[in-house]
Amino acid sequence: MAQRKSSKKEKSKASKSKKTVNMFTAGCVVLGLFIIVIVFIANKNRIVNNYKATNFFGSIFGSNPQFIENHESGPQETSVSGDDQIVINIEEESAIVPDDEPVVIPLAGESSSTQAAETTAAAASTAPSASVTTSSQTTASAAAPAKPASESASSLMEVQLCFVMIDGDGSVVRKMAKRTVAKTDSPLTYSINELLKGPNSAISGEKNLSTLIPKGTKLLSAKVQNKVAYLNFNQAFEFNEIGIEGYIHQLEQIVYTATAFSTVESVQFLIEGQKVEYLAEAQWIGSPLSRKSF
Repeated sequence: MAQRKSSKKEKSKASKSKKTVNMFTAGCVVLGLFIIVIVFIANKNRIVNNYKATNFFGSIFGSNPQFIENHESGPQETSVSGDDQIVINIEEESAIVPDDEPVVIPLAGESSSTQAAETTAAAASTAPSASVTTSSQTTASAAAPAKPASESASSLMEVQLCFVMIDGDGSVVRKMAKRTVAKTDSPLTYSINELLKGPNSAISGEKNLSTLIPKGTKLLSAKVQNKVAYLNFNQAFEFNEIGIEGYIHQLEQIVYTATAFSTVESVQFLIEGQKVEYLAEAQWIGSPLSRKSF
């Protein structure tokens, strides 16, 4: 009897265990079917579209089921491959910010309203920037002060020209005339050329003055070396109508005018680039002449 009871118990346990396994298996099957149904429902359009596009049922059974034929193709997801083209839809124009509108990006610690106010003010001030710049430049140029007298004076220089004055008794007197002229890079050349032009009667200090330098005299070149001015004249410088006194004073006028500069102590006369011992065989010019020579 005991053995029969134990065998019954074992069969009962085995039966229960088998039922449990069967129920678990059935549950898994149901769960799997449920998941498949959910996946099918979620991807119904894609699956049906794929069947319809590939003609799966038509190639096997000769025709597609009615629900596949009647199905309207919906939007399909396109997988991107290396050869496929990527289509990017452009947003509506209203969503695109125009170039001339400021983009408000709040900074850390600042509210968007404050930043927007500052950006709007910046945009308003930028609009008339061209006119503001022009106006400020005009104002600056109009308000520019005049150059001081000292700065204007620095662009001028004073030269001294040696002329002569003839007295009532016929005697010749040397006279120095000062002129304030625009500064030049070659003041010696400028002074000698002005001297060759003769006195300017429009200048009060040069009225009643004369020159004994021969007419037609021209300065061909000038240079200063070791405080000696080498002045080269044309042949007209060699002939003075007044004679020996005229030769002396024409040389004197040149020497005094040249030595008015601190860089010149004497003058070496040249005629057509050549050193000549005597001027018209009357006055020595073979060596540099200074003011002490007269």
